[in-house]
Amino acid sequence: MRYLILISGFMFCGMSLFAQARKDTTNSVKIIQTYKPTLIEARKIETLPVIEKPKPAAPNYTYNIEPKKVKTDKTVSNIPAADLYKTEEFNYPSSFVKVGYGNMKTPLAEFYLNNKRDNKYSYGLQYRFLQTNSELNKTFADFTTHHVKGYLASYSTTGEFGLEASYKQNKFNYYGYKDTSKIAEKNLGRTISNFEAKAYFNSVSDKSNKIKHRTAFNFYNYQIGKAIENDYAISSKIYGNVSDFNDLENGILSATIGFDYTTFQHLNQKSLNRIFLTFDPRFDFKYDVLNVSAGLNTTVYFNGSDTAQPFINPFIKVTYPLIENIATVYGGVDGRYKKQSLKSIIQTNQFTSNYNLTNIYENIKLFAGITAKVGSSADAVFEINYSDVTNMPLFISTQDSFNSFTIINDQANILKFTAAFNYSFSEIARIGFTGNFYNYNFKTQPQPWQLPTIEAKVNMNFNIKNKVYPHFDLMAMSLQKQRTGLSETNYSTNTINAFYDISAGIDFRFRPKLSLFVQANNIMATRYQRWYNYPVLGFNAIGGLTFIF
Repeated sequence: MRYLILISGFMFCGMSLFAQARKDTTNSVKIIQTYKPTLIEARKIETLPVIEKPKPAAPNYTYNIEPKKVKTDKTVSNIPAADLYKTEEFNYPSSFVKVGYGNMKTPLAEFYLNNKRDNKYSYGLQYRFLQTNSELNKTFADFTTHHVKGYLASYSTTGEFGLEASYKQNKFNYYGYKDTSKIAEKNLGRTISNFEAKAYFNSVSDKSNKIKHRTAFNFYNYQIGKAIENDYAISSKIYGNVSDFNDLENGILSATIGFDYTTFQHLNQKSLNRIFLTFDPRFDFKYDVLNVSAGLNTTVYFNGSDTAQPFINPFIKVTYPLIENIATVYGGVDGRYKKQSLKSIIQTNQFTSNYNLTNIYENIKLFAGITAKVGSSADAVFEINYSDVTNMPLFISTQDSFNSFTIINDQANILKFTAAFNYSFSEIARIGFTGNFYNYNFKTQPQPWQLPTIEAKVNMNFNIKNKVYPHFDLMAMSLQKQRTGLSETNYSTNTINAFYDISAGIDFRFRPKLSLFVQANNIMATRYQRWYNYPVLGFNAIGGLTFIF
């Protein structure tokens, strides 16, 4: 019992550390993007939805369902352009080549080369090309994308070592420009390039009392126009088992240590250099039927000139088996200081022209939920969480000739409810549903600009005699409020209508190594808007062949 008293004291100290007043997190760089008078081939990244599909559980699984944490620094995930290519429901045993063509003069080419199964090495190379040419002269919504990726990994009795590298280039346009602005029309083109590299080592050991670690070094160079961001990060999770004592069992003591150095440069402006140090200790154990994880989320921030700014938040998660092997309830406390970056801004809304690099502080997040499993066919999760966020980013339209976006930050309280359900009819059919419901309360802003209050996704997959694989996706989003204008006393507002998007396709494997695919997006041909003044492409479809070798 005395150990429980010590642990309680430890958590009380963590709560008192959290009680420190949040510090000034503002580090704003506002930039009005300039462009050379050239019109390049374009890529519209987000205007059709890529649906984050619920993953129906495979039949006869035996794992326990782990609840998925809900991020609130960006309440709505970015919706990139529709995957005109559709990932097959079966796994390729080795390498493949995929080619296709669509109704918007859409060529698709993809290949994936890898070695056969090997217990010592794995390596591979992948390339993807996708382009549209819809001749929508009034929208300039077409895009071009190239993506190449390579990897190498080796396995031994001491651990796994791996290298990865990728390069992705997206060309797209501003196309929400004002029709009367001929200057804007000549400066629509934007190009995003992103190079990423990773080296990692995961140690392994058959001895339960030996300390292990998972260490990774990550680098990326991200560029859009004249704005360039470089990021160097290394993190290591060190962990080991702790001998049982008294009523505490299955103890694991761990700590994740991270170093992140980010540079940002635009035109002739002075470079912005930032350092983020993280230290997250954890103690995981089982007490009676409770599984407990307790510790701290610690971030120390340096921006090159100010003194170090520490941010410390407690972390607690407790799970309880309500009905053994059927239902589990969980709850806890979380929170963290988070980096805002050029990469995350553009990946969320690539029509942004003012880059506000104000960091985000999730002061506290309270969460509770229940997971359930019914036999080997169905599983579900329900979660409610409340977050208090400093400097939550909101996208608003500027009044420039492109109708581009900028970011304003505000204090936010967010209540979110998530429900997800998956059901499998043996291997013949699988269906998944996820829904998110939000309630926002901002300190200064009257509306959650460009954020929905409801979003839902449905995914269905079928397997007909291991030859025909139809699939169906539906994505829906509630209406949103939109603001145009930087002045807090003089701006206009609009309503973006609620919308839904239906996608469907079929994969037909008429030979063991040769299959036909057809994918159709936005079947209802609704020119809805995810971002104000940027209507999505209409109905689009692509079909082709996949050859496995």
